[in-house]
Amino acid sequence: MPGSDQGRPGPHAHPKIDEESFIMPQTMTDQEWEAQNGSLSPGEARAQGLCWHCSGKGANYTAFGGVQRTVRCPECRGDGKARR
Repeated sequence: MPGSDQGRPGPHAHPKIDEESFIMPQTMTDQEWEAQNGSLSPGEARAQGLCWHCSGKGANYTAFGGVQRTVRCPECRGDGKARR
């Protein structure tokens, strides 16, 4: 119907959250947040059967200006296992 609000979000609608990237409450500094990324070299990770990209964590951690995000690893798709 013309002039209808049908299909529009209500006044209390929440914006869609990207399921790949969650913004978490800040409990760490940006440096501490990013320090969660794996420290293994690609060769060390593969030797242990772990993903070379995330060191077996299944996610990568990034932060900038207090916005901290966890992104599922694109290489292992979040399972942390090495691909053959």
